[in-house]
Amino acid sequence: MDLDAITRLFTGIPFDWLILGGLAVLLALDSLRSGIGRACAIALALPIAVFLFSFVEKTAVLSGIGTLSASPAAESATFGVVFIACYFIVRRMALEYVESGTGEPIQALLAGVAATIVVVIVWLQIPALSELWQLNDSIQAFFSESYRLLWLLGAYSALAFARG
Repeated sequence: MDLDAITRLFTGIPFDWLILGGLAVLLALDSLRSGIGRACAIALALPIAVFLFSFVEKTAVLSGIGTLSASPAAESATFGVVFIACYFIVRRMALEYVESGTGEPIQALLAGVAATIVVVIVWLQIPALSELWQLNDSIQAFFSESYRLLWLLGAYSALAFARG
């Protein structure tokens, strides 16, 4: 293959798919190195963070701030704080469950792809995140509302298989 063919191959792939592939590879490499604990914690903490994030504006302490809905960046930062708190809580609660030592290549790949699927679905659920980075139309169609439940069931099944 010459350089032009390689260039045409990569320019034909939307950039968002490359980012998602890179995220899956990073999570898989981390799972290969230290087990699937972090990937499981991410996959479990994200839906919890979505649930808790829906209560932030109704909270007595935070409702008076008024800057939460001022911009997508502020809303995204608030979601990030809620997610990080949920991640640490899940890691702490499930420490024995998720610490599985070094992973096998297939389990690491499954964990990386499954956690990436959960990240994409949560990204599409939070409007502030979608405003910061609008995912490609093909990704939005691929993970549309009609298929989100199936994707989540498949991702969590893959994580359960990777764990066992």
